[in-house]
Amino acid sequence: MQINKGPYQLLILVILMGLASAQVRAQSPFDAEQREKAKQIREQIQVFTDRSVYAVDETIHFRADHRVSGPIGENPWSSVLYVELIASTGEVLAQGKYQISWGKAEGAISIPSASLTGNYYLKCYTRWMRNQGPDSFSYTPLKIINPYRSEVIGHTDAESTESGLQKVSYKEGMLELSTSSPSVQGGQEIVFQVNGASNVFIEQLNYCVTVVPTGSINLSEGQYINAPPSSNDSFRVSFLPDLGNGVSISGTVVGPDKLPVPYTTLHFSLLGENPDYFATMSDEHGRFVITAPAGGDDKHEFFVTPEQENGSGLEVRIDQEYDSQPVNLPVEPFLLSDDEEELARRLALNIQLSKAYKSGDLSPDTTVSEVYSEGSRIPFYGTRVNRLLIDDYVRLPNLEEIFINLLPEVQFYKKQGKNRIRILSDNNSIGVYKPLIMIDHISVFAHEAILALSPEKIERIDLIDDIYLKGNVAFGGVLAIYSRNGDMAGIDLPSGSYFFDYQSFHPRLYSVKAPSVQDGRIPDTRNTFFWAGNLILEQGKQMEIPFQAPGTSGSYVVLVRGVSPSGEVYSATAKFSVE
Repeated sequence: MQINKGPYQLLILVILMGLASAQVRAQSPFDAEQREKAKQIREQIQVFTDRSVYAVDETIHFRADHRVSGPIGENPWSSVLYVELIASTGEVLAQGKYQISWGKAEGAISIPSASLTGNYYLKCYTRWMRNQGPDSFSYTPLKIINPYRSEVIGHTDAESTESGLQKVSYKEGMLELSTSSPSVQGGQEIVFQVNGASNVFIEQLNYCVTVVPTGSINLSEGQYINAPPSSNDSFRVSFLPDLGNGVSISGTVVGPDKLPVPYTTLHFSLLGENPDYFATMSDEHGRFVITAPAGGDDKHEFFVTPEQENGSGLEVRIDQEYDSQPVNLPVEPFLLSDDEEELARRLALNIQLSKAYKSGDLSPDTTVSEVYSEGSRIPFYGTRVNRLLIDDYVRLPNLEEIFINLLPEVQFYKKQGKNRIRILSDNNSIGVYKPLIMIDHISVFAHEAILALSPEKIERIDLIDDIYLKGNVAFGGVLAIYSRNGDMAGIDLPSGSYFFDYQSFHPRLYSVKAPSVQDGRIPDTRNTFFWAGNLILEQGKQMEIPFQAPGTSGSYVVLVRGVSPSGEVYSATAKFSVE
């Protein structure tokens, strides 16, 4: 089998092989010589939100189109979208990570109740885009209303400031949009039709649809973005792209002199109800990257341990999850148009009504949450193990006696005057590698302290007496010890280890059909009446979308947007009123 040694293959091979072999290490993507090849791979994000004006405690629904260019062919690249709600000063209000699949990402992010009235941005990017810098990110301008507080971020008399970012204008003419009636009664079913323009010949158009009150959204312009730089001189390979179905955790191992330390084995333990374990080795630059699984809560608790001898003082520095580099965003005075002022009053009223009728379903006609699988309680090493239940046997004074009498495959020997543990096996090669020894899913290296543990504190011991491969690290077997109280049986944590939290994905969101007619006694307090983030129109066909008209009289707009295969941002609009 031949391998095409293009830039993508060199980079992606390193990721998939885990920076493991000496030959691959010479091609590490963090090497300076890889920069010229890597910087040809560029990504762009185009984001659409359901509205442009929101109130505190509301949810922003969005859809993002991800495009990548460069010498990667049909191979996948970034699989995670990083989304932040920020002020023009860069202050972060909310953050989330969302799966990119087939060039699309959908999701929702909540506006904190303490947010002040003012101008904000939905900042979107990938890990790979962080190598280019924040000027390459997407910034969608939003206005947020807080009816409970008088303070305003960016006063009405503030002076506008320019930045290098430019707004993306929507192109009309690729789609035709019409409604079944320009005027309907509240609660009546209304249908709008979407057709491809007769002069446009594209096999498929992927688009999103939102139905909102007039003044809720900009009909002609969207996000801010920079034109791709011609020289790309600022590009540095500091972050590899997220791949697969998880989020990346990366960082650097440094020594007491704060210089990078290469080829250090790192142990990561995922704690909580569904524990897991990951191992990797830093490359020649001291850098490392692992992929943490999706599932369970959006926040995971990890424990990281660098493998070190004789207190060598190694330190593991985890990269920040989100980009914190400063960016020059446009600063504009906070002003509302006539339509937006009317909308702001409506938002304030709906907030109060929604709290009064909190038991009702007040979400927009849009999406339902998919709860990620809780996963299996089976240990990460599987079930084909030699398991010893301590209570099945007579009490012995310490684990050393347990191993001698009940688990003879676990042997200890003297090295530099100290007891060391090894695992015996029919596989003679097992002795080449160090064993993986864990207590309550946390790697430990104090072998003498393990041998001295009292069996009264231990519930069970699992043993794998063969070579075990995890990530890019091989182990000479696995010895997993479980305490009765989940307290590591009182053994000290390894030197240089610590706990840290890391965010996983937000729950996925999918479009659903329109809701049934609401109870007439409960007011319709929704501010987005329909949102579908991922619809496909095939050439020569028409799509009809029915939904329930709002229960409140007023003027409404239907806005369809998407990105053509050539990268053009297109839109179509239709309006109707509720009597």
